[in-house]
Amino acid sequence: MGLFDALKKKPETLGAEPKTESQVKGEETVEAKFNEPCALCGKQPTEVKWMGQYFHVRCKRKAKRIAGKMI
Repeated sequence: MGLFDALKKKPETLGAEPKTESQVKGEETVEAKFNEPCALCGKQPTEVKWMGQYFHVRCKRKAKRIAGKMI
């Protein structure tokens, strides 16, 4: 069991092709580095890798706050 297994959501579309751009920040589009699902929200693609898992920048900030409060 991982740290974020309880927070993960399964992607709605398993057979869909992943996008080349992520729209996590509303109207702005962000270039994605990885074609992996986010460990927190489950959407693809992701921008950063942290603690062996892939995250969006926004989701990484939330995960760091959650992990900091656990210690």
